[in-house]
Amino acid sequence: MAALDYLRAHDLHAEPMPGGRLYVWPSENITDEARVWIKSHKADLLRELSPANSDRQRSWRVIVGGKAMTMVSRDRLLSPEEALEAARSRWTDARIKG
Repeated sequence: MAALDYLRAHDLHAEPMPGGRLYVWPSENITDEARVWIKSHKADLLRELSPANSDRQRSWRVIVGGKAMTMVSRDRLLSPEEALEAARSRWTDARIKG
């Protein structure tokens, strides 16, 4: 919870939004320094805000042409639908293994 602790110490709150976005409020408490920190720690904040039972993951098993491989998202957690979309943007016959 280190990233969220930083926000709390600066009287800020955060909430994950669709598409890997992050909503931080109140805006009047976001200083230039805090804005830079938030941008550089966005992935950590999203990870800490993600519920434990979420279906979002950073890595997914992908089946292409009968071969299994691991697809990794570097910048955010992906839902099964987002993972399938990302995989099919590379390999049209890709399937996600649950």
